[in-house]
Amino acid sequence: MSRKATPPTRSNNKPNFGLPWISILLGAATVVFGTTGLVNIATQPDSEVRIVIEGQQPWNISRETVEAALDQPVASWQPLTLTVTDRTLSLEEQQGNLAPGTDILLSTKLPKAAKIDVYDGSIRRAQARDKVAIRPFFDDPAQNLAVGQDIHDAYQANVGIGHGPLAVIAAAQEASLHLDHGSPPSPWPWIMATALGLALTAFALSKAQRRRSRWGARFRRLTAAQRQLAGVVLELEALEVTYLAIDPEQRPRGFTAAWTKVRDASLDLARTEEKVVAAVHARGSGMTPETARKLESFESLVSQLAASADAVMGAGAVIGRFRGGENTFQRMTAPLAFATRELLARLRAAPAGAIDPRAVTGLESALDALLEASTGKTGGSEHAVRAWDQAERALRRQAHALSRKLGRPRRLRRMLRRRPSAAPRPAEDLSVLRTSLGLTPQGSRLSLNAVDEVNAMAREAFGRLPEFDDAAEPARRKTPLHPSLRTGIRQGTKVLAGIALVLASAMQSSMVIITIEDVAEAVPTGNRPLQALRFEPDDSKFDVEEIRHGLPVDFTEDLDVTVVARDAEDELQLTLDPEVRAKIYNPSDPFAHTRFDPKLLVESMWTIKAQYPHLVDEGSGELLPGQVVLPVWFFDDGSTTAPAWLTSAVATGETSALGRFNWNTNSFSPDMSPEWAVSNTLDRLARVLPLNDHRELDSNLDPLFWLLLPTNGLVLVIGYQVLRYGGSMSMRLGRFGKGSARLRNVRRELEALTLGLDDSRLNAVFMFDRGSVPLAASGDQRLFESALAVAWRMAEELAARPLAQRFGPDYTAQIHRLEYLVSVLSVRDADVAGRARALLGAMREA
Repeated sequence: MSRKATPPTRSNNKPNFGLPWISILLGAATVVFGTTGLVNIATQPDSEVRIVIEGQQPWNISRETVEAALDQPVASWQPLTLTVTDRTLSLEEQQGNLAPGTDILLSTKLPKAAKIDVYDGSIRRAQARDKVAIRPFFDDPAQNLAVGQDIHDAYQANVGIGHGPLAVIAAAQEASLHLDHGSPPSPWPWIMATALGLALTAFALSKAQRRRSRWGARFRRLTAAQRQLAGVVLELEALEVTYLAIDPEQRPRGFTAAWTKVRDASLDLARTEEKVVAAVHARGSGMTPETARKLESFESLVSQLAASADAVMGAGAVIGRFRGGENTFQRMTAPLAFATRELLARLRAAPAGAIDPRAVTGLESALDALLEASTGKTGGSEHAVRAWDQAERALRRQAHALSRKLGRPRRLRRMLRRRPSAAPRPAEDLSVLRTSLGLTPQGSRLSLNAVDEVNAMAREAFGRLPEFDDAAEPARRKTPLHPSLRTGIRQGTKVLAGIALVLASAMQSSMVIITIEDVAEAVPTGNRPLQALRFEPDDSKFDVEEIRHGLPVDFTEDLDVTVVARDAEDELQLTLDPEVRAKIYNPSDPFAHTRFDPKLLVESMWTIKAQYPHLVDEGSGELLPGQVVLPVWFFDDGSTTAPAWLTSAVATGETSALGRFNWNTNSFSPDMSPEWAVSNTLDRLARVLPLNDHRELDSNLDPLFWLLLPTNGLVLVIGYQVLRYGGSMSMRLGRFGKGSARLRNVRRELEALTLGLDDSRLNAVFMFDRGSVPLAASGDQRLFESALAVAWRMAEELAARPLAQRFGPDYTAQIHRLEYLVSVLSVRDADVAGRARALLGAMREA
């Protein structure tokens, strides 16, 4: 007996890969910084605009009414004071020299009536010149003037729709929007710093992922080699017993050489293993080139040792006539039998007359002989080995004969346009096992190559078969590429990936910009009808049915409209009498007869509110929420005009759409009927209400796009890296990864074969009892069931691989091997079933 073998010490723990702490810390810091930026940007102003009322103000404006109309203070980013006065501003005040404590000075004086139609903004500037002033907030005086005009416009537009205190509040709100020295910090520094943090996180995570992936690959290689070595060492005593139990005269030279190698190398490798494990597990040496060389040498030696041990066990079972000898023959028979099954399927699918039936019968007989010899029940061990060798040689001769026949007839030469080269079939290296049995080392490879060559010729001549040729082609071994070409291809792939990343990031950035623009430019649409339509003091001057028939139903809010009939000549001092118009004719103003004093219009509005107090809030004098008053002024001839309306809504935004009255022209246009005046005014009110408070974007979004472009790209890169890193740790996602759909299809075919295993066994028993070669049928069935079990183990192992291991070429090659094996098993099952049916039919006819 040899030295007592003890199994090597194996570490079942993975190396301490650790976590990518630098990436985690950078990512956490980036998230915290970005969140802080969002909170900072979303912060609401904590100051307010203080409103001071001076003098005797018109339109019910006072400190009390303003406070009553003000639901909450006007928010501002810095404390501001708006002083409202009842006088025009002095020249010094217009230049911004305001009293201490006053930031905005606003006069409630109304502008004089326009004398000419001008639409270039000059009248607007003239109206605001002595009515508003601001303390210089900007370096550009023109900008200070423009902001003052906007504040005055906000006040004047609201006065024109019947507001008093609310007009002052609207001016304060406009001031808080424009005088934004204390506005929230610009988002650009926060966005740029967040993008930088993302870039650093992506870079660090890329380095960590690459290191962990390479380190994990080394560990998996070491673990596989350890499993092989452990299996050999644990079986060392059994191998010695097997060797010693065989008569020395019966031991082939290769068998003795294999045992000697196992005995001498096993324990030496077990001691070497500890050094390799320590080198791979250590953080300092796990990724060094020296450790890579040690691991490669260890893998090679263990692979050779495992092959020798397997040869000793397999050949010993055959030579010593021990249990398991048949399995050795099956291992050598399986690749050749599977390739022959494929060839038979191709020959049977050939056109009629293309192949001599005797050639097919001869090939079937040679396969049956090989299967019969694989049972090992043909005499002693030496005779069994010799019988199997002769059967293999006979099958090889049949393959060569078929190769010559396929290339000889003129008809087949026309079908076979070229002599195809056989694709290398992945198969187990049986050279050590054959040498241990006293056979030629490369005999199995030569026989398999011969059959594969005929298979390739048959496929070229007779066409493809769905069972074998519809699966994806395996990656064939090609001539190694030149290093510079390989580098160019790799760089080109990176460039294409970069272009795809840029396009995806650009698409995401564009979607963000488009969304921002759509939200900013979106105008709400309404679907609400009027809640009520009333006429004061009565509806005797209106055709109510005609008005109600044309009422709009697309208001954005619930409104109660009150139509009030007024006298145009008494209240507005307007007339359509030609004689009166002739007296007020002004050659420099052809439209003088259509103009009126805006002060009279505003006074008329407040007169109406005073006459209908149930529509007005007692504290502020403003209309109650949801109320609209539509005055219709009548002329003596029955014509009407409706140059203004009163609303509870405050006119805000860059446009003055809610302001019905045109302060630039102070003109009116008569309507032919009161019904038309009411209907036309309500239609316009429904159209302009959604436009109230609408402001265009005040900034160019192009810089935001160019900043979002790299930021989105970095987010995509980090997401991909997180998936890769997580997949390399513990993710086993069976429905994902390269080739997963093919693997699921193969498993379904395996399930079908397993469910039909009982029928396969019955067919095999029938062929064993009634067939011409019973031992071949028995060996064929055992080979089928053994291969089916191997296929299931392969499928389970592939399904259990982590996601990160499913992107390499080895995974795809393994799936292709499994597909081929399952295809051969399916063809064999169908072939045996067909032969059993044919034999049964012949017996019935007899």
